[in-house]
Amino acid sequence: MVLYVPKDKVSNKAQKGFVSLKQLDNLQNKLEREFDVSTEIVLLDSDSLIKVGEGFVVLLKITFQDIITDAQFSFLNAHNVSVTIELTEFVESSKKEAVKAFLKAILTPAQIELQTLQWDEIELPSLIQILTSTKKLQPVKLDSLQKYLSEDYPKLQMNWLNKQLDKLIKKRALVRESEAETYVITALGLNVLPKTANRNNSDIVRALDLGKRKW
Repeated sequence: MVLYVPKDKVSNKAQKGFVSLKQLDNLQNKLEREFDVSTEIVLLDSDSLIKVGEGFVVLLKITFQDIITDAQFSFLNAHNVSVTIELTEFVESSKKEAVKAFLKAILTPAQIELQTLQWDEIELPSLIQILTSTKKLQPVKLDSLQKYLSEDYPKLQMNWLNKQLDKLIKKRALVRESEAETYVITALGLNVLPKTANRNNSDIVRALDLGKRKW
């Protein structure tokens, strides 16, 4: 026997309009004892909780639009939820604490407790990788560099890459040619790059690419 119970009718403690997990457990034991039948209780997602979760996702994405791309709310019952937040980039612990505080602030008035919070952090290229790729492709436009790096980092976003290029410009490792809107590496940037002579060295890779084009 399977008993289906909507999650929005289940709470941690027994109260009017809700059934507690303990009451469901007692019911399951009673049915098995009195009717000698195996029973399972399945908690179903309800439309009301799904809509509540969607509303919270919108609030998170609007408030932290620079660092949050998406979020998933998994309700355990009407008053407990686990949340997974997908980030656009590596985020410092202070920003994560700000997100967590905001999350609790919007959950508390709805009498919902945050059970667990997980961070889905995407893999992104390092500044050295960006510099190496720029050296290989230079002079290169932002969209071309983003397309090239996206082969290894499919979730790489243009605005994030643009910020990293700005950092490299401030470090005087790159310059941006305003008229052509292209980026090229500086002598200082060349000195920063690893000098390892291997097949992945940007000079070798670039030479191989040029050789292929001639053939």
